[in-house]
Amino acid sequence: MRAIPTAAALCCALALSGCGIKGPLYLPQVPPAPAKAAPAAGVDHSKAPKATDDSR
Repeated sequence: MRAIPTAAALCCALALSGCGIKGPLYLPQVPPAPAKAAPAAGVDHSKAPKATDDSR
């Protein structure tokens, strides 16, 4: 009866020792988000043609 908990503990120890990356833990480097471009100075966007809705 004592063999079952011992075998379960051994299986858990083996499973936990074999997973993951070997070596120290680290956080992956995330590239910074690109900066938003400012609209061009002196451009009048109110005169731009309106988009048509062709989805019908």
